Amino acid sequence: MSQEGTTVYVFRNAVGGFFELPVEQARAILPRHLQPAELHHGCGILSVMAFDFSESMVGAYQEVILGILVSPRVEPGMAMPHSAFYPFLLATTTRESREHAIERWHLPHYMRDVQMSMEPEAGDGRMRVRVSDEGRPIVEMAITSHGWRDAAQLHQSFMFDEAGGFLAEITMQGALSESEEEDGHLKLFPHPMTEPIGDLEEVSELPLREMWMRGGVQTFQPLRELTRTVQP
Repeated sequence: MSQEGTTVYVFRNAVGGFFELPVEQARAILPRHLQPAELHHGCGILSVMAFDFSESMVGAYQEVILGILVSPRVEPGMAMPHSAFYPFLLATTTRESREHAIERWHLPHYMRDVQMSMEPEAGDGRMRVRVSDEGRPIVEMAITSHGWRDAAQLHQSFMFDEAGGFLAEITMQGALSESEEEDGHLKLFPHPMTEPIGDLEEVSELPLREMWMRGGVQTFQPLRELTRTVQP
């Protein structure tokens, strides 16, 4: 879906958590000129996001994104982003969505369809996400809700491939629950998708921040090519 130069994706649910890991592991994933965000000294932040898209240019699909939070790119006249991240690997449930994201957004993907479930648990305000690869578990995550409000947030995504460096500005709009209650959890399993992280035991199982947005839209502005191209 495109509107006036933007690309729009409609989702039922988008959930994510930020989890601390040693900053050395974060730096090993990042291109040399991107700096990891550190809420606490010596700790980088792993972002795990899951989407259940109901409408897009390539139909309905689900997606999981593994990324590292980084310092944002701020320029005169630009709004301050809510977060900035480097997505080092994505996986989707359909070939069409994967090819679309690689071609349009230069996003790195695990090149097989994965299986995903995103199931809210009645009564406890919790969304459970499970991602697997033909029965082999990759990610299990639970995100909790703590009150809802209408919100719109700006995020930045940095991408690098053989074509160069790119910046995507993304607005997420919908009903939002966001908290630092540390009620969710994360379990990562050995798999090619999680291999770049290194020692999985060093990743915190408790989120330092949880986000759940429902009944929303994700809007991409036209991709910007970075003037400084650095090899990852």
